[in-house]
Amino acid sequence: MKIRCAALIALSFVALPQASLLASEIKVQKTTHDLSKEAFDETLWKDVKSENVSLMAQPMAIPRPKTTTTSALQVQSLQDGKWIAFRLKWHADQKAEAGKLGEFSDAVAIQFPVKEGSPPPIFMGAKDNPVHIFHWRAQYQRDLEKGKPEMKDLYPNMNPDMYPMEFKDPGKVKGLTEEKREVYSPGKAEGNPQSYTKASAVDEIFAEGFGSSSVIENRMAIGKGAWNKGEWSVVIARPLKRENGSVLDPSKDSFVAFAVWQGAKQEVGARKCVTMAWVPLQLSGGGNQK
Repeated sequence: MKIRCAALIALSFVALPQASLLASEIKVQKTTHDLSKEAFDETLWKDVKSENVSLMAQPMAIPRPKTTTTSALQVQSLQDGKWIAFRLKWHADQKAEAGKLGEFSDAVAIQFPVKEGSPPPIFMGAKDNPVHIFHWRAQYQRDLEKGKPEMKDLYPNMNPDMYPMEFKDPGKVKGLTEEKREVYSPGKAEGNPQSYTKASAVDEIFAEGFGSSSVIENRMAIGKGAWNKGEWSVVIARPLKRENGSVLDPSKDSFVAFAVWQGAKQEVGARKCVTMAWVPLQLSGGGNQK
């Protein structure tokens, strides 16, 4: 009986939002500008139509957020025949870039189906029916622009005897080799791409359901954000055709989904606000940029 009740509760979360919270269609406008190089130019977005996409607290995976911290996302989109770009805006009282233990980063993600036809389950796909996710973090951008904060930056009143990750030249430290230093970075030792120096503020991820995320080492997407007066504005651009990934054909329509994390409100991992249904993505008739 308990199993049946739990299943009914889970189904209610999936079925109800599909009917009541369908988001607006996003019309992708055509541009002659090279989005692989010019996507961050604010003048490109001046006359691009913005759509309001509804979000709500992620209801399926534990730990869930207690409330909906981000209820709406403003979305604009452009494509140049080779690349597609999205500009995403949402309200955030504080700017969060992570750092100390217990501090998390503001972030936004865009999700696409990989296979043609009907899209997979909205919550990160399903077995043999994956999704392709592009995940921008304010923390990554900070690290790229300013460098990763060191221990003395995060904890200025602490005086650690030794922290091998911050020796500028480990070859000059007696007994400290690069192999020994990796003991203090198990992610790097295991080959996790998120543990390496990044060339982009955007992770590319494949998933086939909860807990199945796999980060792609060869990233191609780019992203850049700016926080101003309580609002984030983030641009994420990607190739339309991603080998072994999601492919967007300018002559065919597709689907897209979104997620937002507010780090200052302790959102990380499953604690996020999401679209509860796939958003139709109109590439074939979105019109030209003015």
